[in-house]
Amino acid sequence: MKLANAPLAQYWSACVDKLKDRINNRSFWEALEATTAITIDNGVLVLGLAPENVSRGSAIIQTTTAHVVSAVIKEVFGQPLRVELIEGAGIEDWEAFKEREARVAAIKQQALSRRPATPTSSAASGSWEAVYEQMSRLFTQIPFRALPQGKARYANEALYILLDAMETLYPDPPDDSAERSLARVLERISNASEIPAPMLAFELERLRAWKSAETAE
Repeated sequence: MKLANAPLAQYWSACVDKLKDRINNRSFWEALEATTAITIDNGVLVLGLAPENVSRGSAIIQTTTAHVVSAVIKEVFGQPLRVELIEGAGIEDWEAFKEREARVAAIKQQALSRRPATPTSSAASGSWEAVYEQMSRLFTQIPFRALPQGKARYANEALYILLDAMETLYPDPPDDSAERSLARVLERISNASEIPAPMLAFELERLRAWKSAETAE
């Protein structure tokens, strides 16, 4: 198939045909057929899925298929492109997706730059409440939050924000109030991500140890 100067949809259609030949999996085929090529933006091939087909997206980006998808895209387009799956079918949906991503990044940056001096117990209590509310807002801004990978991205972002907040809100040694406040935030992340709170707490401890080692160096 000659593709020089062809529309984006034709390039993606060629990819779909090649991928069907290389991966014999009906769920994967159905996921490919449900996609719409929206645009290429800074090395990203944006593929849209209608709301009712969003759950199919995991078949395209899961580990067992992602490397084949990347290889075929490079072969057809003549350049490596990262795939981004979004809910929608038009450029306006991509712009909205980027805006949400920017808001998530801003929330994270805001948490990283917040360094209260020495909060009083009442201020600390209010700050823990702010962190709790922040976790709720963060979840609503995560793309594909209904899918396992979306929940994982949310938990990852949330733990880094929480790690930073603990620098000013979590005394050493921690008191009863701080422990209960931390547990409440972890439960909030757990409810949204469907990851058990003890597992989140374990990952948080690993992050704290890593950050402590980085600081020591």
